[in-house]
Amino acid sequence: MSLLINIIPLIIVVVLLFMKKHMLVAGLAGGLAAVIIGGMNLGDVSSMFVDGISNMLGITVPILYAASAAMVSKAGSIEALVELSRRSLKGKIAVLGGFIVLIQGFATYMAGMGAGNTMVTAPLVAAAVGAVPEVVAAMAIISAVGFTTSPASTETILAAESAGVDVTLHASNMMPYTIIFYVLAFALAVYGVYKRGSLVKSTNAERSVFEEKTTGNLLRQSIPAIALLIMVVMGSKLNALIGFAVFTPGTTVILTAVLTVLLTPLNTDETSEALIEGSRFILTTMFAVGIFLSFINMIAALGTFEQIAGIAKSAPESIILPVAMIIAFLIAIPSGAFTAGVLTLILPTLSALGLPSEAMGFVAIATGLGTQISPVQINVAALAKGFDSDIMGVIRMNFKYVIGAMVLLTVMAVIVV
Repeated sequence: MSLLINIIPLIIVVVLLFMKKHMLVAGLAGGLAAVIIGGMNLGDVSSMFVDGISNMLGITVPILYAASAAMVSKAGSIEALVELSRRSLKGKIAVLGGFIVLIQGFATYMAGMGAGNTMVTAPLVAAAVGAVPEVVAAMAIISAVGFTTSPASTETILAAESAGVDVTLHASNMMPYTIIFYVLAFALAVYGVYKRGSLVKSTNAERSVFEEKTTGNLLRQSIPAIALLIMVVMGSKLNALIGFAVFTPGTTVILTAVLTVLLTPLNTDETSEALIEGSRFILTTMFAVGIFLSFINMIAALGTFEQIAGIAKSAPESIILPVAMIIAFLIAIPSGAFTAGVLTLILPTLSALGLPSEAMGFVAIATGLGTQISPVQINVAALAKGFDSDIMGVIRMNFKYVIGAMVLLTVMAVIVV
């Protein structure tokens, strides 16, 4: 069927989202259009609907980390750590914001995924500086670059296989560009806090409670947050050092809860309630994202995304890389839950042309950037949770900075390849 017809449902979704309609309203309208155009039967539609929800709710690690982060926040552990950092940096909060963004980047690179780490680091930086748009965008950009160039990620493996090189070599080839974007993300976060100041919403009474505490008491109360951050960021490295798996998502939650009971004002019942309460936002958000994703799956069933990806094949060889990058970026916006799936549509075309490893890497990063303005990307949902915003609010904060990063990446690709 013609691309011009199959793309109509996707256009409907995008237009309604730009009109600030609820993402489920936009998804439903696009999904209905896809069902009508494709003549789908109700059995297939029902299956896609249920699969979309179950796929999102099956992503358990971010849920566990989100609940743990909310628990230590309820216990005052994150605020205590932020106050300690303020004292250590003598009020240089902009630098603190930048360093936490870098921690997010390093954690993402080591783990090969961003959302689970974001569940922990976003509340930390939110408590320190608030929902500064530049900081939110820096978190998104550094996560996107981290998981698309990490040797531990599926995206990097796909890019390396398409280039016909070893994963380690491909990651090494992409390292200079990873460093460039990490430095830019750090600078963007520092600039944003320096320009806007702290946007923390806590009251003066709440802040004074922590400002009046001794450094020793703050350190004691901050240990659960520090331990959670270390286990999330360094868990796999510590397991390798020990020789067996101690720090898993399950043990991370349990150990953090035990430390919370021992070192903070919360007792066992209050800690348990805080853990349960902390999961509610992310579960609700992922349920909504799952419904939206089910409608996107209906559009995908028309072959729309494959047809869009096929445009790259007809582009002149001299510009095929930037064209492929732009297409990957655009496809990732409505289908951002499956970055690797987008790459399987785009990379074969570049592989057939024998383009180098860096070309595949640039497409992977472009796809990752596109996911950061996608309503179905779990890292965007994690940012929304951490900064007490909603998904569309995070997308609006990310938009111009992600577009700027994409433009810079495209210029790099044209110069390098």
